[in-house]
Amino acid sequence: MKRLALIAALLLGAGTLAAYRPYSQGARSKAAWMTVSAIKTGQEYYLEVAQDGRAVMRTETPLSLVTRRGTIKSVLVKDFFREIENSEIVNSQNVKQSKMVFYRGDMMKISAYISGELTRTVAPLNNFGEAFAYAFGEVKKAVAALPEETAVRAFLRAEPVEGEELDSFRGKAAVDGEVKPIETTDLQKIKPLMAAIKEPHRLIPIENEASMKELQDFISARQLYGLRTLFYVPSTRGTYKCQVLEITRKQAAPAPKKPVPARKPAPKKKR
Repeated sequence: MKRLALIAALLLGAGTLAAYRPYSQGARSKAAWMTVSAIKTGQEYYLEVAQDGRAVMRTETPLSLVTRRGTIKSVLVKDFFREIENSEIVNSQNVKQSKMVFYRGDMMKISAYISGELTRTVAPLNNFGEAFAYAFGEVKKAVAALPEETAVRAFLRAEPVEGEELDSFRGKAAVDGEVKPIETTDLQKIKPLMAAIKEPHRLIPIENEASMKELQDFISARQLYGLRTLFYVPSTRGTYKCQVLEITRKQAAPAPKKPVPARKPAPKKKR
């Protein structure tokens, strides 16, 4: 009897551990999102692609912001995911950050599911190899041709807070010497926020004004540290810095120049 009880307890414990795994291993096992930044110019763009071909690109420059969203050919996605899974630098368990002191090219920060586990790799783009670069370029080209997205209200992104930044946050946000974490059951009520925390660095759509208001009301009710567009969420999963990002921004049209009045001819001198 005791043996049966012990087995039951072990099975229950295993079920609990599986339930609290931070990332599911099912439907989301084929998704990747990345940010590519140019060291020389400081400009960057975000690219996301899923197994079914759904894709997003958000490109920001000092003058404009354009988001594209739609579906690309499945063969391009298949080739790209194959190169991600075969990439030595993505699969490395020891080094997840690879930098070159004098490297002045593009840097890539990529999140992808490898064998059901969400990985994060930061490295120069040319470190991923020629085959990866080619497949990535084909996907990027296809997504860049998608129509502009204007219907979505905004994006929400969550990033883990660690080290000195976490200490600084705790020092500023603590009440009576502590920062109380928000339970997962409460976070689940705000679907975009829960999705952003489950998949850090991914841009989660806030589909409409009602969803935006729900998020803002949650921020106010919980008195979260920060602003409505940049705030911190202490949770049982860790502390996250969350940011609401715009979908589009157009360069303002320059004001029309006033015509320069023609100069009057100088009067002729009398002789």
